[in-house]
Amino acid sequence: MANWDRKMTRYTGPVEAGPEVEEFANALDDCLSSYITPAEKKERLLQLPSRYYENAYQRLTNSRTKRVGANHDDMDVDADETSEAGSALSAEETKRLEGELETWDLIRRLLPLRHAASRANPFDEGQHINDSGDLLLDFLRRNPVAKERHAVLQWLQASAASGPDLDTMVEDLQRNADRGDVIAHGWLHTRSKIKLRKSMTGWPHLLERQTPSIAESHTNSDGAPLVTNLDPDAVTRQDRKLEPQDEYFERAIWLGCFEHLRRGNSLEEISDWCQERTEMWRAISMSAILFSDENQDKVDAAPESLALWRRMCYALARNRGSDQHERAVYGILSGDVNSVEAVAKSWDDYLYAHYNALLRTQLDSFILGKCPPDVASNLTQSFSVFDAVQFYGNDAVEKRLMRSLELKPAIKDEAQQPLKALQASYIANDTAHHLFEQGLLIELSNPTRSFAAVMVGEDLAEYKYFSLEQHDGLRIVTHVYILQLLMEQQDAEDNIQTEKHPPNWRFTQECIVGAYAEYLRRASLQELIPLYCSIVEAPRCYKILSQNLIHEDDHNQRLIQLKLVKKAGIDVLQFVEEQANLMYYELTFDAELAHQPPPEIRFRIVEAGRPSSRQGRAIKADFFGEEEDAIESKDERLIRSIEWLALVHEKWPKVFSMGTKAYKYFLTHMHLNAARQLMRRVPFSDMLRRIMEQDESEAPQIEDVRFWEDQLERSNILDEKPEQVVSDARNFRDLEAIVAALDSLETIASLVILSAEMPATNRKFWAGVGDGIKAAKENMQPLLKGWLVASIADGDEELSKIRREYLPETILAYVSALHFAGTGLSRDNLLESMELATVVAERSSDLTSLFSTTKRMTELVEALAACSKALAVATGEKRTTGAGSKKLREMGWSRDIWSVKS
Repeated sequence: MANWDRKMTRYTGPVEAGPEVEEFANALDDCLSSYITPAEKKERLLQLPSRYYENAYQRLTNSRTKRVGANHDDMDVDADETSEAGSALSAEETKRLEGELETWDLIRRLLPLRHAASRANPFDEGQHINDSGDLLLDFLRRNPVAKERHAVLQWLQASAASGPDLDTMVEDLQRNADRGDVIAHGWLHTRSKIKLRKSMTGWPHLLERQTPSIAESHTNSDGAPLVTNLDPDAVTRQDRKLEPQDEYFERAIWLGCFEHLRRGNSLEEISDWCQERTEMWRAISMSAILFSDENQDKVDAAPESLALWRRMCYALARNRGSDQHERAVYGILSGDVNSVEAVAKSWDDYLYAHYNALLRTQLDSFILGKCPPDVASNLTQSFSVFDAVQFYGNDAVEKRLMRSLELKPAIKDEAQQPLKALQASYIANDTAHHLFEQGLLIELSNPTRSFAAVMVGEDLAEYKYFSLEQHDGLRIVTHVYILQLLMEQQDAEDNIQTEKHPPNWRFTQECIVGAYAEYLRRASLQELIPLYCSIVEAPRCYKILSQNLIHEDDHNQRLIQLKLVKKAGIDVLQFVEEQANLMYYELTFDAELAHQPPPEIRFRIVEAGRPSSRQGRAIKADFFGEEEDAIESKDERLIRSIEWLALVHEKWPKVFSMGTKAYKYFLTHMHLNAARQLMRRVPFSDMLRRIMEQDESEAPQIEDVRFWEDQLERSNILDEKPEQVVSDARNFRDLEAIVAALDSLETIASLVILSAEMPATNRKFWAGVGDGIKAAKENMQPLLKGWLVASIADGDEELSKIRREYLPETILAYVSALHFAGTGLSRDNLLESMELATVVAERSSDLTSLFSTTKRMTELVEALAACSKALAVATGEKRTTGAGSKKLREMGWSRDIWSVKS
């Protein structure tokens, strides 16, 4: 497993994205519009690769324009032009962009063929097609497999056409031909040698008739026998050589002819090129059947002639005495593989050799079918030709061919490049398996990857697939997957039979979309994420959305995202609920996986020891944590998910239930800062106002089931039980209350420390102490009667544990706070502690049994006694806080009865 961590490291930092990312998304969005008919949707999907192709083409064109500007030596070029040229792509980036262009070109050619309406009933294929007089056209119309191979061949030709200029390619050979700028008039040096021999010997006839020993005396400059005739077959027929300069000229001609065929140029272009060199016979010899990329020339010769022509070309391709490019030319025309592979340099070249052979073999069978039986039989028996169909077999030809190309040492590295591997899978109609393995590689980069994924991925050739940091590749493969999936869904709607795949493949393939969504988030393009998640099946789409939108902390942006989620056709209610469930699951996953028991809570914020007369037992400072906002990332994500829940009105009951779960976890695991953040960011009072739609005419009855029934009905929520809502709301409020109380007590603890250095005359400071103690008193009130009791009575053991561990300690800290305020601010606060004693001692109080059960009654009695003693020894009024004194007098308490007079 560590091995996979090394191979596929996940990065989370920000990245930059080009405009093509949004342009691709906009094009996809047009195809997913809910306002178009299924037929329009299919048409748009079929056009989608063309839009992506045009986008890549424009980027490549702009890059080349900038590169020309960057290489410009004109010193008068202005600053704007220099700046634009400076942004030109590097050679590596340009090559990558060319690869993308080729990929979309391939897909736009094959996609319509594979998803044509005619494939809905393959038994009707070609049954009612009339002959057009063009053998090639009739052949392709009747054979969908051949039509697809022809499209691949045209794609390979178009890719080759973007290569270097032909004149540049033959430049070196032309220079070695030693004929200056003269490209016509054939073998100049050989002709001169023949003329010289005739003139020197005075022989007016053919040289071979001059003397039997002509081969020994008539040689070229290298000493090899020289041809005596200048017809095209002289070299082969006489088994002699040309002058070395003319050998270079000949090689240049054949190289040019090969490139014309390899690039799919038309007969007109080939003829023009040959005519410039006065070599028209070469164009004529190649003219029978050309697979031109565009403007396909009509094939209307007699079938017998075409079949014989192919076999003659094959014989020339196998002639070992010829130049290798001459053999390759005839190899292309005859459908031979070996002669074409001999001059192949790239994966495209090798693939072209095989696809050309397959297509010409299929065409030859069609042509033979048009010949009289006896003629066809005579041709096949008399002349050999390479039968590619028989050689490759009929089953899984393309898949086996792609695997064989991967093993060729000359192109092995190129064949295993991610873009080439993707192209190969698409040609072989094995895209689903390729996308499965691409998704598997991404899944293996996830720390939570499954053991099954690791086992399946043991033999995965990761270099054939895009890594997470190959952002352009990730964009390409994501849109290939989406296009493949959407077209399969359209075919299913059109009752077109599609290939069945293992059920787990789609789940793994969706990892690609998940990785791309993560990339969009890192590129600050979160608004595009819902569009891509709409492609993913539920509940996976909710998970991907959650993982990438949970980072958004701006309120308005969250509302915008919810609108986009809805527009994308994703259930907003389900999304926010699943997001909260996921974040809570991630929080508790490790403990559940390890079967860990619930943690033991030992909450202590009051210093050990006996209370002092000055401030009782000291409250620990910063017991929430030194950094107020420092909370664990998983805690933060859970809080944010509850904030997302609160944005959707219909999910307010889930805010209470999930909020209660969050508080339980935070308090059980002593994550007090997280609990405080939840209290501040999703306060119960705000939720109540939202629920009641700011209608304050009726006072909320939190404990009344009928109140919650009315709220559920008003919100049109039918899947929640009022009794459960009562419990969740009460628990949410009560747990928030203790966090608020603890927050106030931590503030008091800090004020206690500051008071040691603060003079008694500092009114501002002591006013702040008064405000702090007032907040603590208010926040403590919900805890002094019935706190969590109802839910504990219903059997909630987790809340029972929280009550046992938190409430006694909180009350003891509260007594210390009153003690400090009573000695430093006003004795009224000490009287408050006496009131607290009566609350605990009441017969109906639930606090007496709590302190007794937790064996902390002694600590409480000692703390209250210390307050009593402080009250007794106090010599006079310190400072008043106003209303507090009057309230105590109304309750029957008076500070005077505690005064000790000498």
